[in-house]
Amino acid sequence: MGLRWAFCTVVAAPALLWRPCGGSAGELAFSGSLQVAGHESICIRLPDQRLINARLPNTSRLAGVAIAARYNIGDQVQISCKPVEPVWDAEAGMYQSLEVTKFRFLRPPTRGERANVLAYRPWRTGVNLLRRPTAGVSPNRSPPDKGKSAAGGTAGGMDAAVQSKLEHAREVNMAYASNLPNFVADETAKRYTSHDSSPQWRYRDTIESEIAFQGGRALRLHIRQNGKPWDRPFQALRGFTWYGGFGTEIEPVFEPECPTAIEYQGPAEVRGQPLLAYRFSSPADGCFGPFTAGYQRYNPARSGHVFVDDPGGHVVQLDEEATAFPAEFGFVQRKEEVSWDNVKIGDASHWLPIRADFVVLYSSGEWWRVEVEYRNHRHFEASANIAFH
Repeated sequence: MGLRWAFCTVVAAPALLWRPCGGSAGELAFSGSLQVAGHESICIRLPDQRLINARLPNTSRLAGVAIAARYNIGDQVQISCKPVEPVWDAEAGMYQSLEVTKFRFLRPPTRGERANVLAYRPWRTGVNLLRRPTAGVSPNRSPPDKGKSAAGGTAGGMDAAVQSKLEHAREVNMAYASNLPNFVADETAKRYTSHDSSPQWRYRDTIESEIAFQGGRALRLHIRQNGKPWDRPFQALRGFTWYGGFGTEIEPVFEPECPTAIEYQGPAEVRGQPLLAYRFSSPADGCFGPFTAGYQRYNPARSGHVFVDDPGGHVVQLDEEATAFPAEFGFVQRKEEVSWDNVKIGDASHWLPIRADFVVLYSSGEWWRVEVEYRNHRHFEASANIAFH
C-alpha cells in the first residue's frame, strides 16, 4: 500500500505561539518521544500527541544519521530550536520553520511510551532513519474489520446486498484514488471570517489561481488576491489555507488497511440525485493527513459521510469533520465538504472535483470559511522544471 500525503490538510493559524523556554532568548525547548529522524530534519511527539518538526543544522554532531546511530524510536529527548525562515523539506513534505540548536537525551521510554509511538504506522512518515523494534512491543491499534456496519457489526453479519454495494464502492474508489487523473483547472476561493462575539460572516478576500494537479500533488500558479498578483508562496497567505478537495480524501475512507469504520446509512439525495449514504469514522492519527500550523502537526480523529452513486459506486460528495485538537494547537474544529462530477476534457469525461467548502474555528474564537470552485478543467502538460509542493 502506498498512501500519499501530498494533500495533508494545512491550516495556517492567525498567530503562531512562540514560547521561549530555556537556552538563548527567542529559542524554544520541547520534550517528548523521538518519532522521526530524517537526513535533514527531526520530529518528536509531545505528551499531548502534537508532533514538533525542526530541520537539523549542517553539523556532524546533529546530523540525522548521527542521531539515528545513537538513539531509538520512542526515546525521551529534549530539543532546543531557533526560528528560521521557512524552508521546504521534501522528505517531511512540509515547510520547516525551526532549526535544532541542542539535542539532549533524557531517558529510555517506558513500555507504554514506546507502544504509543509505535502505534503510528510507518506509512505515515517519509524517511525515518531510527531503528524500529520488531518484537516485544505490539501497536495498540489495529484496523477494523472490512465493511463494519451500523446494522450488522462486521461484514459477516451485514445484509448481503448492502455488503456487496459497499465492497463495490470500495473497489471503484480505491481504483480511482490509485489513479487520480492529472489535470489543470482554474481555482477560485472566496474567504469569509467571523467571530464568536459577532457571528455574521464578513467577506475577507478572493484567491484565484491556476492549479495543476499531478499524481496526488498540486501546484498553484498565477495566484491573485483580490485581483492583484500574489508573488509569495501560497502558504504565506494569512488565515486558513486549504490543501484538500482534490480526491485524496477518498483513499483514507476506503483503504481496507486503514482504521476507518464505515456504516451504511441508507438512501439519500444530493443535488437532486438519488445516492447511497455511508457514515465513516477514523481515530486520531489514522490514515487522513495531519494538520500543520507552523512547526506543529497533529492528526485528529475524523468522522463524516460519503454519498455514492448506484450502481456506479463513485463518491459524489464527501463531508468530513475533525475535532478534539490539543489545547496548544490553536484551533478547535474543521469541517470540509467536497463534490465531484463528470467533467468533459477534450473528447473524454473524467470524474473530477468541482467544488470544496471549508469551515474552521480557532481557539481564539475566530472563524474562517472558504468556498472553492474548480472550473475550466483541462489536460495537464508536464514540465520538467516544475516542483510540486
